[in-house]
Amino acid sequence: MDHLGRLRLARSGESVTYAGSRRCGASAYRLTVRPGPPIRPSPRDVWLASRWRAFTHRAGALWETPVEHEPWPLRAARLDDLAESMTRAAGLPAPAEEPLVHFSDGVHKVRLGLSRPVRQQPRRQG
Repeated sequence: MDHLGRLRLARSGESVTYAGSRRCGASAYRLTVRPGPPIRPSPRDVWLASRWRAFTHRAGALWETPVEHEPWPLRAARLDDLAESMTRAAGLPAPAEEPLVHFSDGVHKVRLGLSRPVRQQPRRQG
């Protein structure tokens, strides 16, 4: 199911606020982070921050687009504020631990490959 939404980013002093909501108003999030110094990312950090494929739903199918870029430069960050209703809307339980927070100023020279439909795997019975 597609959910159209609105995203916002705002900077105020040293803080960065991200906010998003579905157009139907059913769920939203708002979080503010305060970026810190650069860190040496662990293998888990690299796995969490790296995205080598982008996915979208169009023409009744799931499409995959390969993405190439340098590793994301990560910085430590402090979570100053978090309010969200996306987790509950997705039917997931509330997180049991404090969130892991990092920040990145972004990457340059991102290359997108040709999109292609994802082949659906047959469902297993049992």
